Amino acid sequence: MAARTGQGSHIGSRAEQQDCAACFVSADARCHLLVVADGMGGRSGGARAARAVIQSAEAHWQDARRLPDNPPAFLQSLCQHAHAAIGQFAEDSGEPAGTTVVALLCGPERAWWVHAGDSRLYAFRAGRPVFRTDDHTIVQQRVRRGQLDETAAALHPDQHKLLRGLGGRDPLQLTHGQMRVDADTGFVLCTDGFWAHVSSDEMAGLLAAADPDQACAQWAAVAAERAGAGADNATVAVLQPAGSPSHGFWRPLWPLIAAVALALAAFVWLAIRS
Repeated sequence: MAARTGQGSHIGSRAEQQDCAACFVSADARCHLLVVADGMGGRSGGARAARAVIQSAEAHWQDARRLPDNPPAFLQSLCQHAHAAIGQFAEDSGEPAGTTVVALLCGPERAWWVHAGDSRLYAFRAGRPVFRTDDHTIVQQRVRRGQLDETAAALHPDQHKLLRGLGGRDPLQLTHGQMRVDADTGFVLCTDGFWAHVSSDEMAGLLAAADPDQACAQWAAVAAERAGAGADNATVAVLQPAGSPSHGFWRPLWPLIAAVALALAAFVWLAIRS
C-alpha cells in the first residue's frame, strides 16, 4: 500500500491567510516532498514569503520528480532559493517579509527534513510520537534551560519571537535531520497555530484518517476554534504510513486488547467450572 498525503488550513480570525502548504509525490509513489510555511510581515509580505517557499519547492520538484541523489543538499537549495526570493521582494517593495519553513523529503527507507522558525515536524511509528523538531524561538531556549515546561511554552506571550526564518539580510540558518522509515512511519508538519492547540495524540489520528485532506481541514478548524478570539492561521500536512492506516493506529492498543481478551477468557472458564 502506498503512503498518502493530505493538507488543510484555516484562516482563524486573521484578515489574511499567511500559511502555505504543499505535498508532492513521485510518479512511482515512492518519494514524497511535503512543505509547510508560516509567513510574517505587514500587508501581503507574509503571504508572499510563504508562497515563495512553495514556489521554490515546486520548481525543485519539477527538476527532480524522484528522490534526489543528495536529499540534504536538495532541501538546503530549496530553502536558499526561497530565502533569496523573499529578500529580493522585501528590497523591491520596501515591505517586511519573512516566513518559517519545515520541509520533509521521504523515500522508501529514509526521510530527511529541514526547518527554521517554529513550524514543526512530528514523526510517528505505529501511531506513537517518536520525534519532533525544536523551535527556533526565545521560548524554546527557555524550555531547554528548564525555565519553562512545554505546556506553558505553547501559550507564552513571547512564543512568536523567532530566532531563525527565511527572508531578511542575515545568512540563512537551517536545522537538518533524518531518520530511518518503515511501513509504520508517518509524519505531521504544522504551523504554530495548529500545534499550540492540537496534541500529538490527536495528530496521530490524522495518520489513520480515511480521507487525509478532509481530516486535516477539520483539525485545522478545531485548532482555530480552540484558540478562540485572535486565533492564528492554522495549517497541517501529513504523510500517512505506507502500511495500513488502521494497522498503525490500533497497534498501540494491542496490549490492552490482549488483556481484555485474556480476562474474558478467564471469566468464561470460571463460569463453565461453576
